[in-house]
Amino acid sequence: MTICFSKGRDIYLKLGGIGALNSKSSACRFTISFLLGFLAFSYRAYSQGMPDEEALLTFSHPSIGQYYITVVFFRDIAYLPLGELLSLTEISSEQSTNKFGLQGFYPSPKETWKIDPVTGVITLQGKSETLPADDFYLGEQELYLHPKYFSRVFGLEFSVNTLNLSMTMKSEKTLPIEEKKKREALRKRIQSKGKNQEVVNMRYPLERKMLGLGVLDYNLNIDNSSSRTNLALQMRAGAEILGGDFQFNLAGTKDAGSIVTRLSGIRWRYVLPAGLSPEKNVLLSSITLGQISTSSLTSRASLIGFSLSNNPVIPRRNLDVFVVDGYTEKDSEVELLIGGQLVDFIRADEVGYYRFNAPVTYGTVRLTLRIYTPQGEILVQERQLQIPFSFLPKGFISYNIQGGSLTNAPDSLASDLVGHADFSVGLTNAITARAGFDYGEYLGGNKTGTSFGISTRLFQQYLFDVDYIPDQFYRVNASVFYANNINISAKTTDYFEQSVEADPGSNPLRDANLNIFVPFKLFGKFSGIRFGGERIWLSESYKGNLQADYNTQFGRVAARFSYRGQLLGSRAADNLGPEFTSGTLTSSVTYSLPGSPGLPVFVKGVFFRAQAIYNINTSQLSTINLQISQTLFKKGRFSLSYDRNILNQVGSIQIGFLYDFNFIRSATQFSFSKSDYSVGKSLSGSLALDSESVKLLASNRDQVTRSGILVRMFVDQNENGSFDKGEEVVPANGIRLDKSGNMLLGSDGILRITQLQSYWNYKLEVDINSLPDPTLAPKEKVFGFMADPNRFKSIDIPLYRTGMIEGSILREKAQGVQGVGGLRMTLKRVGETEPLETIRAFSDGGYYAFGLLPGKYTLEIDPKQLEFMGVTANPAMLQFDIKALSMGDFLEGLNILLQDIPDKAK
Repeated sequence: MTICFSKGRDIYLKLGGIGALNSKSSACRFTISFLLGFLAFSYRAYSQGMPDEEALLTFSHPSIGQYYITVVFFRDIAYLPLGELLSLTEISSEQSTNKFGLQGFYPSPKETWKIDPVTGVITLQGKSETLPADDFYLGEQELYLHPKYFSRVFGLEFSVNTLNLSMTMKSEKTLPIEEKKKREALRKRIQSKGKNQEVVNMRYPLERKMLGLGVLDYNLNIDNSSSRTNLALQMRAGAEILGGDFQFNLAGTKDAGSIVTRLSGIRWRYVLPAGLSPEKNVLLSSITLGQISTSSLTSRASLIGFSLSNNPVIPRRNLDVFVVDGYTEKDSEVELLIGGQLVDFIRADEVGYYRFNAPVTYGTVRLTLRIYTPQGEILVQERQLQIPFSFLPKGFISYNIQGGSLTNAPDSLASDLVGHADFSVGLTNAITARAGFDYGEYLGGNKTGTSFGISTRLFQQYLFDVDYIPDQFYRVNASVFYANNINISAKTTDYFEQSVEADPGSNPLRDANLNIFVPFKLFGKFSGIRFGGERIWLSESYKGNLQADYNTQFGRVAARFSYRGQLLGSRAADNLGPEFTSGTLTSSVTYSLPGSPGLPVFVKGVFFRAQAIYNINTSQLSTINLQISQTLFKKGRFSLSYDRNILNQVGSIQIGFLYDFNFIRSATQFSFSKSDYSVGKSLSGSLALDSESVKLLASNRDQVTRSGILVRMFVDQNENGSFDKGEEVVPANGIRLDKSGNMLLGSDGILRITQLQSYWNYKLEVDINSLPDPTLAPKEKVFGFMADPNRFKSIDIPLYRTGMIEGSILREKAQGVQGVGGLRMTLKRVGETEPLETIRAFSDGGYYAFGLLPGKYTLEIDPKQLEFMGVTANPAMLQFDIKALSMGDFLEGLNILLQDIPDKAK
C-alpha cells in the first residue's frame, strides 16, 4: 500500500503492498510523478553546469537589420537563443506542452520539428533522437542551443567574432523574414490609388493668386548653310491671373532681309474646385477663354471664344472593380499583382477558395496571380486588360461645349461663328455612348453636323468602337491584348456615296487595316514579329500596303528587319498577284557597351547602329547609315553618323553634340556633303520667377503648364513653426515625392523640384536619414500639397531636435526590486502597425532610445518572454509623447515593473 503525507514543506513516502487507491491517493500519486519529473529535469538542467561566460553580441543581417543578441559560452562555443532567433527570422514556432520547449514547421508545413529540453528529445519530421544535456542550456528567459542544431534543423549557419563581439548568419533557404521584406518593399512602391489611397494631411492646398508671374520657355535656333542663314526664336509664357492659368506663344523668324513675328495660343483657364476631384461626376470643372480648338471628331476648327467642360483636370485613374477569384489548394498563399506590383494578399480558405476585388485602371492593366501552395509549388496566372480613356464609369456624364469665331490662321482675326458640343455617358462600366453636334458655315450645306459613337468591352479584354457620321461614314475598330503580349487590332471604314461624289477618282469608298504582333522565344531569346496591311477601295481602283517587322536581341546586340510593299490595281481585278509591287527591305543592328567600371572611359556607354535599305524592285542596296554615339562628361552626348545614297552616289556626314547644363540645353549639329554644308545651333530652356526671393530660376526643361516647389528646411529656434530671419537653413536632398519630379539643391540650401503636374496632389515625405544632422527631424514627416499652375510654390519645413527616452525594467522579489536585463521591447508610433524599433534592456535592466520624432508612442515588452518568465508587466503598454522642441524632448523615469503571476509563483 502507498502512503503519502506531508509535514511542513517535507513530503514523506511509504511504499508497501498494492491495494485499492482512493481519490486522495490518486492526487498524491500525481504529485509524486510531477515531483519526480521535475527532479529529473532539474538534474538534467544542472548537469550542464553554469556557462563559462555570457556576452552581448551585435547581430547583423540584411533582411533583419542590426540587433543585440545575448549568447552563452561553453568551451569557447557560443550557444544561441532559440526563441529570439526564430522570432527575428519569423520562422513559425510555438511553445511545447510543457512550456519549456519549442515546436513548429520549416520551410513547409510538412517539415515539422520539435525541441524538448525536458525529455531531452529533438524530433525532425516525425523522427526522434536524443538531445544531449551538453548541447543546450536553459536560462531564466531563453533556451540556448548548440549552433549545429540551427544548421541541421533550419539550415542556418552562424559565425561569431569574439574579438568584435559580433555575429552574422547565412541561410540555405529563403527565410520567412526575407519573403516578408520583399512583399513589404513591393507594397511600399504601390502608388496610392482609389480607395486604397493613403490619407495625408493637405498642408499646402491650391493657392490662387490674382497675379502670379510664372515661367517662360524659349527655343533659339540658328541655321547656317552655304545658301542662307536663318534665325528663329520661339517663346511660350505662362502665369497665374485671376486665379486661373494663363499662357501664350510668341514666335519670330529672321532670314535674308525680313523679320516675321506671330502671336498665338492666347488662353486663360479657370479650374473650379470640382475639377480637382476625378472620382466625382460634377456639373462644371473648367472654363476656358481665348484661342482654342474644338473637340469635334471629324470637323475640328480653331476659334476665338470659350469652352465649358466637366471633364476633370486630373485624369481619372480607376474605372471599375474587377473580381478575381478561383480555387487552389487549401491554405495556399495567393498574391495579386497589378502591373508587376503586389496590391493584395490572401490565404485560401479550407476549400481552397480565394477572392480579390482589383481596381481596373485606365490604360493597359496586367493582372498576375502568384500562388504559393503548402508544398512549396509556385503557380502563376496572368491576364491583360486594355481600358481606353474614352470609357466612363457607370452613370457618369461628360461634356464639352465650345463656341466663338472661326480663325483661319493662328494670328488671324475672327470671322464666322462656330459652335460645338459633345456628350458621353457611361451606360455601364463596359459600355460608353457618345454624341456630338457641330455648327458653322465651314461645314457647308445646312451648316450643321452630327456624330454618334459607342465603345464597349467584351470579356474584359476585347474592345469594340463604332463611330457613325451621318452622310459621311461609319467606322468599326476592334482590338485585343492577351497576357502573353499577343495583340491584334483591326479597323474598317465605309464612306457614303454623298461624301465621294465631289471627286470619285480619289476619295475612298472603303478602307480597312489589320495589325498583328506575336512575341516568341528564339534560342531562348525574346523575339517578336509584327504583320500589318491596309487596303483602300476607290471608285475605279484600289491601293494599299503590306508591312512586316521582326526584332530580336542577343545579349547587347539588337536586330530589326522590316519589309514594306505596295498594292496597286484596278477595282475589277480580284487577284492581288499581278497588282503587287515589290517594296523595300530594311535591316538594322544596334550594339551598346555597358558603363562597367572595368572598361576604358572613352568606350563606356558607346552606342553603335548600322542600317541598310534594300530595294527589291532593283535588287540592290539603296541607302546605308552608320552611327556611333557616346556619352561625354555625364550630361553630354556626342554623335557621328554617315549616310550614303548608293543609287545617286551621294553621301553626307553629320556630327552632333548635345549637352544638358542645369540651366540650359545646348545642341550643335554639323552636316556636310560634296556640294553643301549646314551648321545648326539650338539653345533651349526656361526661366521661372521665385516670388519669395525675386530671383530668376533657370532650367534646361520646359515648364509652362507645369509647376514646381521650393523646399526650405530650417531649425525652428523659437518653435513658432515659421521661418524667421537668422534661423539656420538645413541644406539637404532628403525629400521624396509619390510622383516624378526633377530635384536640384541650390547653393542657398533650398531644394528646387520642377516638372510637377499643375493641379495634381502630391505626397511629400522627409527622409530623415538624408539630413546632415541625425538629431534633427520634422514634426510632420509626411504631408500633402497641391501644385499651383505655371509657378513655384514655397514650402517651409521646420526641424527640431529628436527626442530621447530612458527607463528601467524592474522585478519584484523577496529581497526587493531588482533590474532585469536582456528583455526585448517593441517601440511603435501610435497609428502605425509596424514596429519602429526593438529595444534591448541592459544587464541592469536599464534601456534608452534616441532619434524619436515628435509624436505619440507605445512601448511593450515581448509577450513571449513575459510568458516564459511567468510574469506580467505593469504597465502592460507604456505610452508617452515626444514634444517638438528646438533642443529636443528628453523623457526619463519610464520604468516598467514585472510581477509574478500568482498561480505560477505557487
